[in-house]
Amino acid sequence: MLMAAGTPPRVETRLTTMELVEDGLVVQRYREGVKIDRAGFEENRTARLGLVQGRPHAMLSVFPADIDFELEVTTTDHFGPEREQGTLVALAVVANDTLAASLSRIFFTYYPQVFRTGVFTDEVEALAWLRSSVRTTF
Repeated sequence: MLMAAGTPPRVETRLTTMELVEDGLVVQRYREGVKIDRAGFEENRTARLGLVQGRPHAMLSVFPADIDFELEVTTTDHFGPEREQGTLVALAVVANDTLAASLSRIFFTYYPQVFRTGVFTDEVEALAWLRSSVRTTF
């Protein structure tokens, strides 16, 4: 669902709220109490690509503490379908607990990406890193 004029374009999915907070920057926030699954990741990917209209972009992805997930999401390269398109140029993950931070780091080690990745526990730091990454990419 897109919002009224003057507010950032926003999309709601089963797992997240995504906003295009500025040109080329998507902020994706996972809801508390959801269980992340592969179908939800695919729904998010499709919604994000629609939000940016296929243009290159960076994404800040924020996980709440104690996020629940199906094990299958850790064994699938969710960004593989985008690899040839080159639309995602940088991804900063904000993990609000140790398990999510560790799993995110392991995921990006096991599935190296063609775009820059970073895992953070501080949203302000992650956003600053992401903005500097975008400036050097576009």
